[in-house]
Amino acid sequence: MLLVAFAYAGGRTGAAWASTAYWVGQVVVYTPIVFRLLSRRLTGVTESFLLAMGLAVNQYMLKWMFSPDQFRFPDELQHWLSTTIVLETGRLFQPNSALPVAAHFPGLEEMGSALVSLTGLSVTDAGLLTAGVLRLVFVGALFMMVRRAGGSPSLAGATCAIYATALHYLFFNAMYIYQTAALPFLMLAIWATRSWRSREPGYVPYAVVGVASVAVVAVSHHITAMAMVGTLGLLALCDLVFPATHKRRSALALAVTAVVVVVAWVLLVANEIIDYLGAPLQSMLASLTQIFAGGGSKVSVAPGNPLWQLGIQAAALLSLLVLLARASWVALRKRERDAWQWAVLVGSVAFFATSGLRFVGAQGPELAGRASTFTYVPMSMLAAATIVDWRRGLRPHTWPGPLGRLTVNARWARPAPLGAAMATLLMLAARAGGWPPYWEHLPGKYLVSGFERSVVGENVTAAWWTGEALGWRNRFAADLSGATLVSTYGRQDPVGEAADLYYDPVWGLRDQQILQSLQIDYLWVDVRMSQQLPASGVYFVVDPKAQRHVTPVPLENLVKFDHIPGVNLVYDSGNIRIYDVRGA
Repeated sequence: MLLVAFAYAGGRTGAAWASTAYWVGQVVVYTPIVFRLLSRRLTGVTESFLLAMGLAVNQYMLKWMFSPDQFRFPDELQHWLSTTIVLETGRLFQPNSALPVAAHFPGLEEMGSALVSLTGLSVTDAGLLTAGVLRLVFVGALFMMVRRAGGSPSLAGATCAIYATALHYLFFNAMYIYQTAALPFLMLAIWATRSWRSREPGYVPYAVVGVASVAVVAVSHHITAMAMVGTLGLLALCDLVFPATHKRRSALALAVTAVVVVVAWVLLVANEIIDYLGAPLQSMLASLTQIFAGGGSKVSVAPGNPLWQLGIQAAALLSLLVLLARASWVALRKRERDAWQWAVLVGSVAFFATSGLRFVGAQGPELAGRASTFTYVPMSMLAAATIVDWRRGLRPHTWPGPLGRLTVNARWARPAPLGAAMATLLMLAARAGGWPPYWEHLPGKYLVSGFERSVVGENVTAAWWTGEALGWRNRFAADLSGATLVSTYGRQDPVGEAADLYYDPVWGLRDQQILQSLQIDYLWVDVRMSQQLPASGVYFVVDPKAQRHVTPVPLENLVKFDHIPGVNLVYDSGNIRIYDVRGA
C-alpha cells in the first residue's frame, strides 16, 4: 500500500519512477494473498475469510488514496449532489439536473444522507465511508455465497481474490455511485436463493433476506436490477432443467418476485429509465448493423493502451478461455447434473460474449466493462474452482516420463504457484484495461476531458462561482468536464449538444440558431482545449468528432466570443471563461 501511495505522490510531481512503483505495489500485496488462499497450509474458513476481506480493504484504500479529499469522477459528483439535495429538502425523488435518472433510484442517497445525519460528517466523508462498507459487504456476501454453494474455504477465498481482477473492481465499483449500493444486495439475493429451502425448518429468514435484497436492488440501480432478474432467472431455469433430489423452488420464487418488483418500479416510478437506456442501446445496435453490413466499426484515432498492456490483456483472456474450455469438458465428460454448476458455465460464456462489446462502437469498451461487473462473478467462480481442482482432475499416467515432470507433475504446476501466477496476470490485465484508463492510473497534471484529472481547483472554483453569482438552473453549454462541474457544484442545467459553437471558426447564423433552439444562457469555455487533445477521445458530452480528433481546437475558435455583439464575458480565471449569451 505504501508503494502505491508513493507512486501516487510521484505521479502528482511527474516522477519517472512512479509508474514502476505503482505496478510493483499492486503485485506485492495481491500475489502473496492468492498464493496463501490456494496453499494446502490454509488453516480454514477464518483465515480464508480474513485474507479475502483484507484484500478488499487494501484495494479500497488504493482507490481512496487516489483522491482522499474530494470526489472527482463525474458519477460520484452527481451522487454527491443527489445526497446534498436529500439533506437540504428532507425528501427523496428530488430532481437532479446533473443525472436526472438518479432521482428515481434513491437507495444510495438514503444510505449516505442517513450517515451524514447520524454522524455529522460531510457528504464527501460519509460517501467514502458508505462506499467502503458496501465494498466489504459485497466481498463478504460473495464469500458466503460460494461457501453455501458447497465451495471449500480455499475456493471461496480464491473466488473473491480472482473477482478482484474484474475490470471495474478497483475504482468504478468502489465509487460513491448507485451501482455500488446495489451490488452487495445482488449477492445477498443469490446467497438467499441457495440457502432457502421451503420444506426445511428455519427457511423464513432466508426468504426475508432474499425479498428484501430484491427490493433494495430495484430501488437502487437499474442495470443491477436487470442483471438480478437475469441471474435469478438463469438459476431458476437451471433448477428446472436439472432437478435435484430435493426440489428447490427458491430460485423460481425469487426470480418471479424480482420480475414483479423491478417491472412495477420502472412502470410506476422510474419510467424515465426507458428513454435513458434506449439511446446507448440504439447506438450499439447501429454499430452492430454497420459491422454485419460490412462497413466495420468506426476507427478511433485516440491513443490506445501501450502495446505491452494490450499483450497482457490478450494473455489474460486466453487463460480464462482455457479454464472455461477445461471446465466445460469436465462437465460434459461427467454428465454433470448440478444446476448451479451449469449456471456458472452459462454465466462464464456470457462473460466472453459481453467482452466482445468492446469492439462495437465508441461506447463498446465502457459497456463491456460494466457488463463484466456481473458476468465476471460466475467467471471468477469457475476460474477458482478449476485452479483449485487442477491437480486432482489430471491423470498422471497420461503424462509419462520427462513430459510429466516438466509439466503437470512439476512443482510450479501445483494450484498455489500456478493459480497465483495466473491470478496475477488477470490482475495486471484488469488494471491495464479497466478503470481508471491507463493515462490516469496515477494522479497528475491537468488533462482536457480527463475525468478525474480534469477536476482541479481552478475548475471547481469557477463551477462554485456560477451557482453563487448567477443562481441555479441556468442553461450552460460546456465541454465534458465543465458540464460535470457546473451541473454539480454550480447546480446548472448542462447542455452537452452545443459542440458546433466551439468548433465553428466564425460566429454565424447557424450558431445563433443553436443558441435559440437549445435555450442556452451561458457558455463555459476552457481555452486549454486549444492546447491538448482530449484524453478520453471527446471534448463534449455529444461530440460529432468523437474519437477522431487529430489536432486541438484552434484558439481562435474559443476566443471568438469576445467579439460577438450582445455576448458578455462575466468570469475569467485565465483558463476558464464564462460568457453571458442571453443578449446575443
